[in-house]
Amino acid sequence: MPTELPPGATATVPPLSADHRLASVERAVHRMRERLGEVQCLSDHAEAALFSPFHFHRVFRSVTAVTPARFLAALRMAEAQRMMIRGAPRVTDVCTAVGYSSLGTFTTQFTRLVGMSPSRFKLLVDEHGDRRIGELVDTRGPVTSVAQDGDRPAPDEIAGEIVGGPATDGVLFTGLFPHGVPQDGPVGCAVTTAPGPVRLRPPDDGTYRVLAVRFDRDTRVADALDDPAGERRLIGAARAPRRGSRVRFSVRLRAPEISDPPIVVALPLLNRAVR
Repeated sequence: MPTELPPGATATVPPLSADHRLASVERAVHRMRERLGEVQCLSDHAEAALFSPFHFHRVFRSVTAVTPARFLAALRMAEAQRMMIRGAPRVTDVCTAVGYSSLGTFTTQFTRLVGMSPSRFKLLVDEHGDRRIGELVDTRGPVTSVAQDGDRPAPDEIAGEIVGGPATDGVLFTGLFPHGVPQDGPVGCAVTTAPGPVRLRPPDDGTYRVLAVRFDRDTRVADALDDPAGERRLIGAARAPRRGSRVRFSVRLRAPEISDPPIVVALPLLNRAVR
């Protein structure tokens, strides 16, 4: 028989394990992916995760570093990119397929999150999609600053290190983002060929995350962007220290997991577009 609680006592709920939180978030992400073309609400995701909406929102953000709404928007933009790379005939078809009823809203959202308009994205993919990333990307910039071990950052910089992954033959993007998803374009970026020390310049003393992604130099640009399973990239993330801080960040590269937000900003193409 169940034990009765003393008068005035309340039952305590044990904290969820990390595995339990991750499994719940993965169920919700699977649901998002399966229903990209449908209207999706927080309560729907929470139901898939077996949580109340309030608790789900907190758990989801603790696991992914972004809100469910931002994660869903990233999934939709990543799928829109893939459809255009695969030759979707009209932007209106893409818009509807990823859950937008307004072409204007879709175009605005795509431009903001990917870093260029759908028409510009399609033009650059047609022009450069078959090229290798190593041929297309300038590993000197656009804003690159490689630190030496032990260097103290300048007052307007942060310093750290990217570790893990192959030591050579890659293109490594390290960027500062206001949120835990690579979208909107980085506010500071370094493009290098291998893991190691790096410095970044935040635009202000705000709160940012360092996000890194590595591609093999021989990867086709179109293949890098059309990679839903993350088989062609390594990623890593860490909280960024304040500008001028002696604290150094450390980002370890690893294979993507389903709970990782997709890379939305079109990094190889954006590097070409800003030249």
